[in-house]
Amino acid sequence: MNFHFPGTYSELRDNHFSENYRVKSKNQVAQMDERLILMRINQFEDGFNQLITLIEDPQYFDFLYYLVEHLDAHPNQKVQLQLVEILSFQIQKLYPDHLQAFKMTLFLLLNLLQQKQIQGQQVRRALKIVQQLFNLNAFNDFGREGSRYIFDLVKMAIDIKDAQIREIWIDILVQAIAMWQSYDLNLKNRIVHLMYEQESVVLNISKFLFGCSKNDKLKQYTVDQIILLVNYITEKSTNQTESLAVKNLRELLSQTSKDMPKVYYQQLSAFIGLYDNENYHIRNGLSELITNVIEYLIKESKDQDSDELQLANANNLIKQLLDRHMDKTAFCRSNVLQCLSQLLNSNCVPKQHLQTIFAISSSRLRDISGYVRKSSLQLLKSIVRYYRFLYVQSQGRQNFWSSEEIEDQISKNKEELQNIHKDFEEIDKQFQNGEITQDNVNESIKFIKKTAQEKIKIQEYLEEYQKFLEGMKTVITQVLQLCQSKNQADVIHSIKLFSYIQKYNYEAANQGLRRMILLVWSQDKTIQQEVIKKFWKLFLRDTKKPKQIILQIIDLISKSNLKELISLEKIILSYETELAPNYKFPSKIFHNLWEYFGKQEVDQRSMLIFVRIMLTRSSSLLNLEKVAQIYNLLQKYSKKDPDWIIIKELAIILSKLDRAQGKNQINFNKSIDLLIILLIKYQNSLDMNYFSACDSIIQLVPSAENPELIFETLLQDLGFKSNKMDLEIEEQKQMEEIHLAHAIYIAGSVSLQLLIFIDATHNSLKNLKNEREKQIGKEQEIDKIQGGVEGEFEKLHGIVDQIQDLKLIQQNLLSVFSPMVKQILQECLNQMETEENAMKQQPPIVQVSLITMCKFMCLSESYCRENIQMLFNIMKSPLIDQVMKNNVIISIGDLLHRWPNTIQKFHKQIYSNLSDTSAAVRRVTLLVLTHLILNDMVKSKTSLSHIPILLNDPHPQIPAMARYFLNELQKKEQRAITNAIPDIISNVQEQNENVLSQISQYIDKSQVESIVDKLITILGTSQNQYEIKNISILFNHINLTQNSLQRLLDGWEEYREKLRDQFVYNQFTIFIKKLKRTLPQDAKPLIEEYEMKVEHHDKETFENRRREKITKKKNIKQTQNENNNDKEQKENKGGNRQQQQQQQQQKKKTKKKNEDDFMELESDSDDNSQESLVIKKQISTRRKKSTKKDEDE
Repeated sequence: MNFHFPGTYSELRDNHFSENYRVKSKNQVAQMDERLILMRINQFEDGFNQLITLIEDPQYFDFLYYLVEHLDAHPNQKVQLQLVEILSFQIQKLYPDHLQAFKMTLFLLLNLLQQKQIQGQQVRRALKIVQQLFNLNAFNDFGREGSRYIFDLVKMAIDIKDAQIREIWIDILVQAIAMWQSYDLNLKNRIVHLMYEQESVVLNISKFLFGCSKNDKLKQYTVDQIILLVNYITEKSTNQTESLAVKNLRELLSQTSKDMPKVYYQQLSAFIGLYDNENYHIRNGLSELITNVIEYLIKESKDQDSDELQLANANNLIKQLLDRHMDKTAFCRSNVLQCLSQLLNSNCVPKQHLQTIFAISSSRLRDISGYVRKSSLQLLKSIVRYYRFLYVQSQGRQNFWSSEEIEDQISKNKEELQNIHKDFEEIDKQFQNGEITQDNVNESIKFIKKTAQEKIKIQEYLEEYQKFLEGMKTVITQVLQLCQSKNQADVIHSIKLFSYIQKYNYEAANQGLRRMILLVWSQDKTIQQEVIKKFWKLFLRDTKKPKQIILQIIDLISKSNLKELISLEKIILSYETELAPNYKFPSKIFHNLWEYFGKQEVDQRSMLIFVRIMLTRSSSLLNLEKVAQIYNLLQKYSKKDPDWIIIKELAIILSKLDRAQGKNQINFNKSIDLLIILLIKYQNSLDMNYFSACDSIIQLVPSAENPELIFETLLQDLGFKSNKMDLEIEEQKQMEEIHLAHAIYIAGSVSLQLLIFIDATHNSLKNLKNEREKQIGKEQEIDKIQGGVEGEFEKLHGIVDQIQDLKLIQQNLLSVFSPMVKQILQECLNQMETEENAMKQQPPIVQVSLITMCKFMCLSESYCRENIQMLFNIMKSPLIDQVMKNNVIISIGDLLHRWPNTIQKFHKQIYSNLSDTSAAVRRVTLLVLTHLILNDMVKSKTSLSHIPILLNDPHPQIPAMARYFLNELQKKEQRAITNAIPDIISNVQEQNENVLSQISQYIDKSQVESIVDKLITILGTSQNQYEIKNISILFNHINLTQNSLQRLLDGWEEYREKLRDQFVYNQFTIFIKKLKRTLPQDAKPLIEEYEMKVEHHDKETFENRRREKITKKKNIKQTQNENNNDKEQKENKGGNRQQQQQQQQQKKKTKKKNEDDFMELESDSDDNSQESLVIKKQISTRRKKSTKKDEDE
């Protein structure tokens, strides 16, 4: 029988042909495992080698037919590839002598190649053979059915990844289309269906279409195929926004327009209407298509020496693209900005569009969508790069022009234009006077015109660049704000923009660099790593010389404030750590840096700060030779006024020294002696940096030999003898004020070191106790009774505590200062009562006395107990400046940690500072309270009624801190904020929707009903109008349940009269509209009932009176029943006195419960309103009277 290609694969088995071959045998493959199948295939291979036309035998063909069908349903790559190898090898031998066997083998091979997940060298060889057969015209007589199986090879687009296989596959399909153009509709439809299957199909389909476009005969086919895809998918997927076909179409348009932009340019009218499509993927695909066409037109116009028509078309398309930046969908707006960025990066934007694109990118920085802001930042970077290319690099420069340079250039250019005009007038006069001929005039005019045209172009060029600089000022401000965004992409791309403009020394880049450095403290690890990476590329890249790196960082340090210095230190210390393991810090930096030690060619302060940071990375860099250099420098300063910042940094550097070696310890001690001498010698210095140097030097002393002698000598040399415990007032006044301030500050620093030493002593005693217990083992019972090891060490701890509390501050050298600082602060408070000194910054001696007193209080609990009230008096005084108040607040936080029992009863006074007039005081108070509450050092209940009010603070930083506190507290105590809602409302002293809307977000869903009950009670009893209005506002922001609405209905009469206020009534009206939107359909009757009550709130429903009557009737019946029970119990012989008492108690409980049902005024808050307390007292009195009456009865 003859073999003809069937319409479908299964048709060869199912249909009965009168004259053509069909499969008749049964399927045996389904019962075979892989081993048997491979064995059978090997047998076939041997049979084919012996008889080339063996496949014509129905037994063999039918088995292979069923095997191919089985492999399609149950893929087995090993079997598939072996079968492909056998069939492809067989085809070569069959053509052209055995056409019947050739067709049958080809039929099986083509169906096998279409199967999914089949890749490898065998497939490539098989396709290569099919390609060769096309070249031999082996398929000319296949007809419609045969062509269908060749076209079905397009299904391989799903899995092809190998470039060589893809190239052969495309060539086969192109030849097939060229051969069977009348049947190409089959292929077109198959490609349409493939677009609905997988994402991986797009790349191969686009390459196939690109291959067709190269063939002159198939250009029309390419266009028809693309238009068919567009029309079919856009019609069928109108309402399917995220359809796979739509996404694939967008990618196909983007990819093919990049490969063959000319085809799209010629057919652009067929695609431009896609901007009206509702699907944003389609609109994005069109934007990318237009972008690729613009690139093609611009590049073609450059190659063809400025083709005006193509340039005009490109400009029109750019305008059309620019109009899409206001698209209703954020993804489309973002995509347009990305397309513009692509055009700028490929240098395909004419100059006339630059200002428009710049304005668009600037405006989109304020877009509501994070995707758009990200694309806008990327576009801005491309614009800055493009301006640099046009206006900076073209002039042979690397760095941006500054505004001053541009202004100078513009003014010079204007002068030159004026001079040209004067030259023209001069030539005209000479010609009028006959001094020059007409020919000379003509030549001079040509030269002047040429020069003038050049100057005008330069003027235009400078003015355009000046506009860019003006626009960048606005952009920098907006990007600085984006650095504080919660969106990670905003921050990261802002960092990238600032890094780029800093690299080329843009004049305002320093602001961005400073903000970027601070972001190293971000909680987002990705942002931290981006900052560290960009800093390394800007300052520490391997390509830079060590000297250049050092000078740049020293310059950066010299311009940085304290926050930025700390951030810089964190960045430098992070290299070669977990944060930045792949970024190595240059190894030779420190040795090159130390060469500048003591030299005036660089800023010594900044240089020493850099040295200190480097030693924090590795203290081993500080050796004996460098310590000797430090000592020599200190000796120089002993002969002249020292720079106290340098002294401070030198002291910190010395603290990094490894003192394990004896020589190092000797030099260390000599350096400390010299530093102490400097403190004493310049004790009357007016430089405020003396205080910071004091701290650093005093911190070094405990590491020296005999530190207590050094402290004693220092205080004595400052004029305070140990035997002179009290100074007379006149003697204090005679002493210079600044000298006294220095002495007091040093005393405070010494006390702090003593405190550290005492803590270390306690820790040493604990370690000794643990070691002793290990040595002794288990103690005898008699030893435990006598105290044992624990008792012994408790006595030692007690002795240390006694020394700390009584002897250090009150019976020692420091006792000279403890009454002194108290006296100074008391005098300050007395002086504050006059208006002359009101709100002025206090002199240094007062500020130093306050700090020292707080340090003394940390050291001695008894001293703290005596003077704590003075701290709160200072804190509450309206005339004390904010610096002192902040110091007090911070100190109270430390004292609360140190002596919780002493400070606990005073700490509530801190909350008054949350409403201080100074924003700095409010901020520091909130910061301290946040630390205390989140670390369980203060209970959150009281503070929760005060802190939420700061959500409406005018200072931008304070609301953010308040939100952080509430978020962290919510994570820690889920119901804490919910329980404090009544107290928060009572503390909000004005109508404040902003605070209430934010607080409502923290209400626990499971507590909504109880909150509604509390709010109803407060609403019914409160006479405060702000409180009533705020409750009505809060109802609009709580997500109520059906049960909560029932509670509102049950308690209606309690708050009905409050709706007479128009504002409250309006809020409840809005509240009902919200209920209609949010509650389910079965709550509709309740909502309608509640709406009717609100509308007729001015009419009394007498519901409460009806309830009272029902309650009285129930009580009468219950009393009668109880009396009857009493009689029965008296008659009962088993009755006794105890049962009667129990019944009386039960009767009291029942009566009390009835009264509670009548009105519930209980509240979880600590501070109830005055009206609520009055009502509670009235209810309590009624209960007592009714109870007494019941007892009498």
